Amino acid sequence: MLSRELVDNKSLIADLWETERLIIRDANLLDVDSLQEIYIQSQSAEGWTRDHEVTTDYILNGVKQGNLPPNGMKEFYKIQLITLKDSARIVGFIEFYHGYPDKEVLYIATLLFCEDCRNNGYGQEVINKLCEQALELGFRQARLGVTLRNWSGLYFWTKLGFNTILKYHGDKVLAKDSFALLVLGKTL
Repeated sequence: MLSRELVDNKSLIADLWETERLIIRDANLLDVDSLQEIYIQSQSAEGWTRDHEVTTDYILNGVKQGNLPPNGMKEFYKIQLITLKDSARIVGFIEFYHGYPDKEVLYIATLLFCEDCRNNGYGQEVINKLCEQALELGFRQARLGVTLRNWSGLYFWTKLGFNTILKYHGDKVLAKDSFALLVLGKTL
């Protein structure tokens, strides 16, 4: 994980950046309600998380103190909203952590879009540009976790090159309420 002394040696993903059709910027307190709505909407996406893990203050916590990994520091965490260039409509958000589990890794924690903005290439645009920036900043790998029940997520991430299984977390036996998560990686 990144230490304070490495802040001077490694830059972070930009506070404001864009893709062909989208503008991505750091979220603030004024964005919490819109992003929380997108977060709650995503409960309908089969298997992306355990139902009891969806909370009413997830985005507020992210903006205020960061949804941090073990021993994480807020200055290496970002939650950024995604808007359409042509309308400025908020359509999604991404959150990631610089340097987890080690300094060479950008860990993507969440990428979510409004229901009517899924399956149109926005996610691919965001991740391709994010990975490009990460490589330019000296990161060598991007990682993320995806649940085994999230078929569309598994398809999406492996299509984007996150096809190295780095770790498995979860139940050992398949049952209706089993939960399992794969940590996937991509060399930048």
